[in-house]
Amino acid sequence: MLLEIYLVLIFATSLSIILVLSKRNIAGAIFLGALFLGFATMSPEVLLEVSLRVFLEIGNIVLAIAISLIPIIGGLLNRKGLLDKMIRNFPFGKKAFLGFSPAFLGLLTIPGGALFSAPLVARCCDEITDIRKASINVWFRHILHIVYPLAPTLIIACELVGCSVYQAVIYLAPYFALSLIVGSIFLLGGIEENREEKQVNIREFLEPVFIILIAPLIDFTLRTYYHLSSSATFIGIFTALLITVIYSKARVHEVLSIARETRAWNFAFLILAVLEYQAVFKNSGISQLVRGISINPLILIVGIGFLLGFLTGRTSTPIVILIPMFQEIFGSLTIPQLALMYYSILLGYIISPVHPCLIVTAEYFGIGVSDIIKDLYKLSLVSLLIGVLLYHLL
Repeated sequence: MLLEIYLVLIFATSLSIILVLSKRNIAGAIFLGALFLGFATMSPEVLLEVSLRVFLEIGNIVLAIAISLIPIIGGLLNRKGLLDKMIRNFPFGKKAFLGFSPAFLGLLTIPGGALFSAPLVARCCDEITDIRKASINVWFRHILHIVYPLAPTLIIACELVGCSVYQAVIYLAPYFALSLIVGSIFLLGGIEENREEKQVNIREFLEPVFIILIAPLIDFTLRTYYHLSSSATFIGIFTALLITVIYSKARVHEVLSIARETRAWNFAFLILAVLEYQAVFKNSGISQLVRGISINPLILIVGIGFLLGFLTGRTSTPIVILIPMFQEIFGSLTIPQLALMYYSILLGYIISPVHPCLIVTAEYFGIGVSDIIKDLYKLSLVSLLIGVLLYHLL
């Protein structure tokens, strides 16, 4: 009994370390949480052995390096003006632009990226309030993260579950459609389209789109036909980076400068920290203790997932906490369950008062964080409820 109480306290403390410190540095918080858990539940020799298996595994290293290249691509596209050209040559109407510009820029994982799309949303439409403009920027900025195969948190989730990211995308597609429909109805419904025509250069619009899409296309091809794993992801992302460098005529010092600005190494460390926490958790006595918990799986997937997304203002932190816990309690996490968990966390994250994108968007439009939350919480809850129905129907 005393051992069980001790393990519960140790586990709760490790989660507290992650939740508190993740506001400063997510990767560092997860790694410190893993170290605390490890030192408290196993000998230093065993912890060292577990850690070396994680950090010396070639597949883990390759995946970490690949993920660290993604923000560099986004930084180059922005610095070299390719994103500006794409936006100027957007060939569709006002509503489509309001949804597309924050959604596309949201894929680039640039720190403070919400500030790149906020001015575009602000200039595009004068007939709605600043609160509504801010809500559009926040909601649509994260919509493509639901189905983009190279979204870092989705990759982390699939690594922890041991499934293909493309299998997860199939089950996530209905949730993407749901968020798109809900956002279009409630946020874009009252906006009138422009009737004036403008001259556009389709090539300048498609070039950045091609660069962003070429990475998952190569990754999918190599995984499907050549049965590669993390190396497929690295080849796809590195190819996209190489094309960006060549096309934008970027010099080496510019690439290194962007890597420093975006702190690209944090993304690599995040992958390794997540895998470290999972390995330590599985080798601690807590995994056996958690198996005895009796709880409805949907409460853990939807309720706790949404709540952790809201409280942490992060997506990777709840994933790291919930997936190992779910696997120990129920044996495994199916892909449909993973999709619903990921979506629930994302919906809580979108309306979190400590969500960085929401905070900088509120600052840009000169409104309160609570104003955006009040405008979006109904959309988030409606999407969550319909999402649970879709889970049961599909």
